[in-house]
Amino acid sequence: MAPPALQTSGSALSSGSTNEKVTSPAEQKEIEAIWKDVYLKVVELAGGDPKKVEKTLDINAVLQYIENVGASDKKKAEKFGLFKKIVGRTLQCINTVGGIVASGASEVFAPAGMCYSALTFVIQAWQGYEGIFDNLAELLEKCTEFLERLESYQGRMDARLTRVAVQNLRLFVEICDRTIKMRRKHNKFLAFTKQLFLNDSGIQDLLGMMDRLNAKESLLVNAQTYKLVSDSAGDIKLILDSQREQKKEQEAKKWRAAIAKALGFPATALDSDGEPIPTWQRAFDARKNTLVDDTGKWIQENEVYLQWTKSTSPAKPVVVLAGKNGSGKTSMMANTLRQLRKTNRPGPTSRTVSAYFFMEGEKKKADGEETASVLELVSRTLLWQIATAYEAMTKSVFQILERSSEFYDSLDLWQQLFINNKERMNPETTFFLFIDGFDDSLLQLLNKLTSVADNKRARVFLTARPQLVEEWLEKADWVKFDTIQIADHNGDDITKYINFRMDSMPILKDTSRPGINEWRGKILETLRYKCAGDYFKLNTSLNALAKVDLIDDINEVLAEADKTRVDQIDAEIRRLNNNRTIKEIQEINEIIMWIERGRQWYPVDMLEDLLSVKHRSSAAMKTPVPNLPLTRRTTGSPNLESITQGASPATLTISLLPFAQKLAEKYPIFTVTDSGDVDWRSPEIKDRIPSKDLGNRDAFGAATSGGPQMIQESEIAIVRHFLNNVCPPDLFERFEFEQFFDKKLSTRHREYICLDPDNNDIKISITCLIILTEEELRKNGELRQYAIYWLLEHLKAVDLSAADRELKAQVGPLLVKLLTEECGVDSMFWPFDLDVSMKTWDLDEYLVTRSARCEWVYSTSGVQEISRWLHDSSVTKYIEDEPGISFVKAVKASSNLHREVLSHAAKHIAHHLFRRVEFLPRQFLCACWFLRGYLSRINPEKSSRLLSLPEAYWDENSSVNKEFEGRAFRLEEVKEIEDWAATVLQKTEDTPEQESSWEIHGALIIFQLCRSEPGANEIYQKRAHKAISLNPKNWHACHFIAKQPTTSNEEAVKLLSQAKKDLDDLRTNNPEWANNHANTALLARITLDLGDRLWDLGQDYQLAARTHRESLEQNYVHFKDYTKVITKYEEKDSWPEIIAFIETLNATSETWTAYFDELVNEFVGHLAITPETNVLAQAADATKHWEVIEEFFTIAIDIGNERGAHDLLFLLKHGLAKTLSHAADGSQEDKVIAIQETALQDIKLNHTDSLSQQPVDEMTNYLAGTYMRKAFEPNLPIEKIDSYGSLIANLLPDINEMLDIWESNEAICYLIRYHHKRKTSSNLAKEWVQRIVRTAVELLADEDEENDDCAYWLLARVLTTVEDVKNSRIAWTLRNMFQSDALTKWQNWGGQSPTGDPSAIGSLNAVVQGGAGGETKDGGADARPQTNEPAPDKPTWFVDCDGCHRQWTVMDEPLYTCADCVGAIQLCEQCYARMKRGELKRKGLRCKKDHAFFEVPRWDAGMFNGGSVPLPDSKDGEKRWMPLDQWRGELRKMYLDGDVSEVVVQAA
Repeated sequence: MAPPALQTSGSALSSGSTNEKVTSPAEQKEIEAIWKDVYLKVVELAGGDPKKVEKTLDINAVLQYIENVGASDKKKAEKFGLFKKIVGRTLQCINTVGGIVASGASEVFAPAGMCYSALTFVIQAWQGYEGIFDNLAELLEKCTEFLERLESYQGRMDARLTRVAVQNLRLFVEICDRTIKMRRKHNKFLAFTKQLFLNDSGIQDLLGMMDRLNAKESLLVNAQTYKLVSDSAGDIKLILDSQREQKKEQEAKKWRAAIAKALGFPATALDSDGEPIPTWQRAFDARKNTLVDDTGKWIQENEVYLQWTKSTSPAKPVVVLAGKNGSGKTSMMANTLRQLRKTNRPGPTSRTVSAYFFMEGEKKKADGEETASVLELVSRTLLWQIATAYEAMTKSVFQILERSSEFYDSLDLWQQLFINNKERMNPETTFFLFIDGFDDSLLQLLNKLTSVADNKRARVFLTARPQLVEEWLEKADWVKFDTIQIADHNGDDITKYINFRMDSMPILKDTSRPGINEWRGKILETLRYKCAGDYFKLNTSLNALAKVDLIDDINEVLAEADKTRVDQIDAEIRRLNNNRTIKEIQEINEIIMWIERGRQWYPVDMLEDLLSVKHRSSAAMKTPVPNLPLTRRTTGSPNLESITQGASPATLTISLLPFAQKLAEKYPIFTVTDSGDVDWRSPEIKDRIPSKDLGNRDAFGAATSGGPQMIQESEIAIVRHFLNNVCPPDLFERFEFEQFFDKKLSTRHREYICLDPDNNDIKISITCLIILTEEELRKNGELRQYAIYWLLEHLKAVDLSAADRELKAQVGPLLVKLLTEECGVDSMFWPFDLDVSMKTWDLDEYLVTRSARCEWVYSTSGVQEISRWLHDSSVTKYIEDEPGISFVKAVKASSNLHREVLSHAAKHIAHHLFRRVEFLPRQFLCACWFLRGYLSRINPEKSSRLLSLPEAYWDENSSVNKEFEGRAFRLEEVKEIEDWAATVLQKTEDTPEQESSWEIHGALIIFQLCRSEPGANEIYQKRAHKAISLNPKNWHACHFIAKQPTTSNEEAVKLLSQAKKDLDDLRTNNPEWANNHANTALLARITLDLGDRLWDLGQDYQLAARTHRESLEQNYVHFKDYTKVITKYEEKDSWPEIIAFIETLNATSETWTAYFDELVNEFVGHLAITPETNVLAQAADATKHWEVIEEFFTIAIDIGNERGAHDLLFLLKHGLAKTLSHAADGSQEDKVIAIQETALQDIKLNHTDSLSQQPVDEMTNYLAGTYMRKAFEPNLPIEKIDSYGSLIANLLPDINEMLDIWESNEAICYLIRYHHKRKTSSNLAKEWVQRIVRTAVELLADEDEENDDCAYWLLARVLTTVEDVKNSRIAWTLRNMFQSDALTKWQNWGGQSPTGDPSAIGSLNAVVQGGAGGETKDGGADARPQTNEPAPDKPTWFVDCDGCHRQWTVMDEPLYTCADCVGAIQLCEQCYARMKRGELKRKGLRCKKDHAFFEVPRWDAGMFNGGSVPLPDSKDGEKRWMPLDQWRGELRKMYLDGDVSEVVVQAA
């Protein structure tokens, strides 16, 4: 793969640039000479007769020749098909590479044609021999491995890379020659041996030469990359440095993903990187947010707890925090965990690992997790946190998995990954495990953890109810534990909590009012006594007090405070049954249904939308309602359109009262959690809710205290008899006793709060079906995606024999609508998110639609479920019209369910694909994925080989997933789809215009999905031209042809100009035409591409730019193309055109509001975030029009705020800050600081899993550097200096949390440097120094030498920061030695001279630096490896000069590193001298001449032979090296065992 600087860019309709590099006459002459040699060699292969060499031979001719050869042997057709495919790929590579170098060869010696001819001679020579296809396929695959790399550089090669390409093709011809000679050598053989060609020494020599050229190509690419960007203010550093960091991060991701898979996290619980979504952390954070200040401190003085934390080896490694339900155990555990993490050295070692599990974070189990035990949930959560706590542990666990990836159960996971892990025995580490909630399955785990024989047992903190302790733990003699009774210690916490709640009550918070203190005292004492530490009872009473103000009401609340919890819950349920309306009770029951049977947690807004579905469906809208002068309140959902004043109440939300407020005031049995989700206020409430029993309501009502108190007729008869005996008839009638009795009897038939397990899933299924089959409802993306993802699960969960018949009857017509009508089919299988980047789409909607295909198309689960439902007569009761009747009949009688269930959907998808103007890649993919799967399923032979369960198709690494979800389609697959579609869409009846449209659809499908297939180029070009011939006004075909790189600029301008003229006329004369978005989008694309071609033509740049801007005025947005336009302007330094383009964008912002995602990812990301040179800043500086750029970002940020897209909003602000920071005069710094502060604060409060950590760390590092620099500006007051130190500290992550120490390292070092320069002692800085040094020392202590350079890098950074010059120079020298060793391995593998030869190092450095002249010492064409071992990694540069951008693979001259820039800046001697004179000026370089520098020594291999750790400061006669263990020991003694604060504050 080419480096970013050399990669070609392409759009939906373009595969490359039309610009080509021009070689000099001398270079062209040299290349032509090489090709003359190749031509002579091919003539030699032809028997010396030039006439036998076909000069016009193309790919199709060669493939046809092979087809003819294969036709003679039908028995080997299968092997022949594979061989033909490999040949096709080889020919495609040759065609591309030959085209790259064609400008350097004459027409007589066409490069690709020579190679085609050579290959045909090979096949001719070996024709008829057994095994020809297998052996030639192996050989060609080997050649293609080298040739296909060169394809990446099409149109962007300099003369030296062109020479490498020429030499590769020459070697291919030599290999052909060698195989023909082998034919003569083996003419007596009747059969081949395996790998006959690959085992031949001559061919091995030639392949080795190709490999060497491959190595040369990589070095030349580095050199060319440098040349391309050396004038771009450091882009070379960005490109190559990011590659190294990416490799390191990819390796860490691989480790973590492997661990997550081994621990058994389900796919639905993983994020896009394959790592588990940290639900435990969210539960902990939510609990921390509820803690009252200064509570829980008592545990720090508890002897049991102190012994557990501080002892080197506690006799009882388990501590149980015991207390009854509601006593505050969970909050106390969270408080304890928080305090332990904040305490400096809480345990006996310098590092503590604290892993935790909160049961409330696991209430909703992920898909497929219904059977997961508590032991499994606890195990994988704790083991993940342990395994990823620090790098040495992560690597150690991964290495265990490499040796053994099979585990019997959760206990075996603990045994192998933790107990047997050598890293557990690390003397510097103590493991604390916190588990909230005891389960008897955990006894086995406790036994395993505490029975370890050594003194490094993990310490377990457990919460449990007293009866569980008594029933289980006390009987388990093998578990050594101590108990802390929470009720004996938390009295002060309860007092603080009650006072905290009273402080927020209007009637009690003002203590200056007379009598308030007395009332607060009374309430405090009463609640402390009556509630007895039960927080549920406390909250019930305090919530009631918050709603009253009369003294009598307060006294009544206090009087009932000592009721049992069950009594309070039952009373609350009775009150709701008696006081809430029927509709409100129905709504309560629906909320219960979603909480209990929903497949996820529901935020307030989403649950409100779900509850409103039944009111917003078309059935509810049929009744006319007069317009009301009301404005709909905002729900906060970004997916809901606003409703005008004239909207029907049926389309409004359930109530005008905000839903969250409604839950708090009207439905107190629910609560909104800190994470914003709706849940039970207490889990025990559910236990008091009765279950609905349609057959015996009266019996259950009398027996259940939670339900309404049902009164029997016999009881009324007794009361009536008594009243008739004591009351005169007129008095009896006046009191209306009979009406009272009737009312009491009617309550038996009213709605009441209950669970409905038989009907919950069918009700949710109906809601999902309504969402998917209603045009307006499906616009809510959140609801639509839930319905797609979980519909099948809810349908399968329904027991049809127990479900309500009327509910089943509602499902039938909805299923028919879903699978036969356009709305339902599109909702399930068609993409809706068309205004987001492909990257975002892949991480969001793609995953949902893939799930739908896996369940309904690829597997049999969906169609079988439809059959189950339609075989129930109640379900089909209301299906009375066509196509429903035929659909049901066909499904019931079908032997192929896919054919009948999905036939309507397949036809509709085919209509999308071939009849509609929908040309986005995601639309082509969704259609072809569906149809490929459908056609496979309706083919009995193919279907019989497919797996039935959807889970098999979800795994991205499985073969069936790649077969059905792969994005590369074979030409025969597309042909099968098209042939089937032509039949069902009756293509034979098409008019010429329709046939033309069909042809351009076919061309675009092949272009998008089969571009790399042999012969695809010719097919889609031919079909596009056929479309034009059928209909010259097929503007899509004209546009497509004009976009092709084979179309000249002049021809493209002619085509696009005519198309634009005709479309402009249509728009002017036909207003209806302009109302069609597809039409205006086409006009916009044609106009934009016309501007591109005019610009490339170079005759009138102003006309081209005006044409570009004109395209923005259409109702079409494509920011990816706009980025290319800006890049074109940048190449010509056309800064005014960039400003004019942005100005037009600002003026047309209403058209691109919906494309916010693409704006950020494809426009701002490429122009302002990724590159080191900021195009927008350059344009603003050059034109003095910063206001245009700032207006653009202001508009974009406003859009982001409205959408609540916090991840994209952060990236946008990141781009703005980077743009302003590139201002020429640095005048925008205050704005940059303000933007970065608000962006980091916002993303901290609104964390999202979709945002990469890299830009957050980048911004954090930059801001920390800014604070550091400003803290030491002259004449600052001490308070201001202190504040900057606090600001830096606030930027850093919690030191106890898992973090990427590599990306956060710079900000951490700035805090250390701040205290070092001020000579102030800081425990936090000390802990960070210890963590970094300890991580490095551990990396050096393991058996993996590959990570040693990471350790040296960490040490060099932190030691430079504290100006430990001696050890920093050692670390730098070790980095040089590491590089030198890597260079030695690579050179020896390639037959190089010894690495001690300074000339070899200098040669490689010269290549990396882009030095001109001569071939590099890479072994040339004659050298070859002396071993069959795989090639070692080629070392690249590891340090560069931040002044002149020179790079070194091994330092052959000294450099200077800056301590005030925390080791991030290095300068060569010349640049250092210029820096000290104040002459070094470079945009973005924040280093100053008054900063502290010291010299980094050059590498001198001769001085340090024979040792592990070289000592660069040793004097003559002193030892030049020391053992690695000794150096590690010195670092440990200095930084881990001693007083690090002294090291931090002392200068070297």
